[in-house]
Amino acid sequence: MSKRIVACSDTHTKHLDLQIPEGDVFIFAGDFEIRNWYDVFEMSEWLGELPHKNVVAIFGNHDFTEEYEIDKMKAMFGRVNLLFNEFINVDGFKIWGSPYSPYFNDWAWMQPDNMLKEIWDTIPLETEIIVTHTMPYGILDSVLPRMQSVGSLTLKDAIKRVKPYIQIGGHLHEQGYQNYFDGETNYYNVAVLDEQYKLVNPCTIIDV
Repeated sequence: MSKRIVACSDTHTKHLDLQIPEGDVFIFAGDFEIRNWYDVFEMSEWLGELPHKNVVAIFGNHDFTEEYEIDKMKAMFGRVNLLFNEFINVDGFKIWGSPYSPYFNDWAWMQPDNMLKEIWDTIPLETEIIVTHTMPYGILDSVLPRMQSVGSLTLKDAIKRVKPYIQIGGHLHEQGYQNYFDGETNYYNVAVLDEQYKLVNPCTIIDV
């Protein structure tokens, strides 16, 4: 029996304008747009009220939550699986998630790419789905004006090592709602806003 994953990222305060399809697992890949503790509460309420049996979420570079206590945020999110470089088994899916992206402009949850390698090295080999805010370098990661690649090289190497079935990310709006298969892994950029922050893409549906 197949199961349905519904995924999105980069809602940037427009989450209530988004149509959410039914599914078994909902995955949010960062950038709710968190500037204060109330925004954390609003994100937890939105995700917690979704009808999906299981919900998995990470933060992104526009979610300024690094100064907050992780345990308190996890408690606030309740049934939502909020991941910080962590592995979980959800509805039969072996999922690892992280909010980090390569360093740029001193935003949240960012480190130089060579330091990110230490995080990606913790991804277990049994992982089937990797959820990150960034995309791997050269895969659905091109940005304007020259459409150059800005994803993570070290994440790309980690995916080659782990060989998950699926990688879900966002962050780079220009290639939202696109997917790519390299022969081993299906990659999905699930950003719903374009580079002008207009809601142009639906949620991504993945039937597995």
